[in-house]
Amino acid sequence: MWKCNVTAVLALSIALAPSPVQSDLLGHGAMVNSVAVSPDGTRLVSASWDYTVRLWDLKAQSELRVLDGHTASVNAVLFLPDGESAISGSWDHKIIRWDLRTGKETARLEGHVNNVAGIALSRDGKLLASASWDHTVKLWDLDRNALVRTFEGHQANVMQVAFAMNDRELVSVSYDLTVKIWEIESGKEVASLTGHETSVNAVAVTPDGRTALTGSTDGAILRWDIAERRLSGSLPGHAAFVTGLAISADGKRALSGGGDRLMRYWDIAGAKQLRQFAGHEKPVWAVAFSADGKRGISGGYDTLIKVWSLDTGEPVEPGK
Repeated sequence: MWKCNVTAVLALSIALAPSPVQSDLLGHGAMVNSVAVSPDGTRLVSASWDYTVRLWDLKAQSELRVLDGHTASVNAVLFLPDGESAISGSWDHKIIRWDLRTGKETARLEGHVNNVAGIALSRDGKLLASASWDHTVKLWDLDRNALVRTFEGHQANVMQVAFAMNDRELVSVSYDLTVKIWEIESGKEVASLTGHETSVNAVAVTPDGRTALTGSTDGAILRWDIAERRLSGSLPGHAAFVTGLAISADGKRALSGGGDRLMRYWDIAGAKQLRQFAGHEKPVWAVAFSADGKRGISGGYDTLIKVWSLDTGEPVEPGK
């Protein structure tokens, strides 16, 4: 009798206890590799090892749609300028263009012969660059969904790529420890920058196209002057590999994510950490700024996506 009563009391207390506030975007069944915010700031797309791309209402932190089409891990995703289309790159060697209103594929870009690890979009939304484990970077015309050019020169897996210098150049990073700069018009390699001591996993470029940040397996984040083709500083802090980098729209702040399970918030010019965000139980794989630059989004190996206030360092509750 006593045992039965205790069980009943415990059950009643659990039933009456307030539910914990849900401040994570839940849905992916494996690690989150990439996150991107829509141009109007209302939605988020995410890519995961579970083979899916997911569309979210960012304010409500609720799932709107699951995009199925890849047959392996989806490693990278971004919005197109219209906010109604997205593009993803996958371990299945494919790049897929999606209509977010219907959840249907509208095009496939095929040409890589290994994992597509990273993608980047020109400012006008007409060109896409892709980085692959086939040691190449490819440039695509999105009006024609056609391959324009292949950039060859890396000696190992290419992990990420970014547009720079008013979209006249590309910056790519690789397991070969180099940061390469390419002239888009000619396809020529114009610089190969060294400074990292281990594989380079991530790159982000400021909106003016003149400064790049790169993240490495040893936790280093290096800052580069693209115009002058030289190393210009570093952002020290991560105690393990860095896989995610993002730069704010004003070019003054950065976010990074790494194997130490932290997202870090930086003043780029001052090379100063402003805040760190702890909450993921496993490495932080992807980061992004909200459209207004007031929030940071992190995606983790723990399958979770978290939304943070950059001012307070606290998770943002749904609806806020």
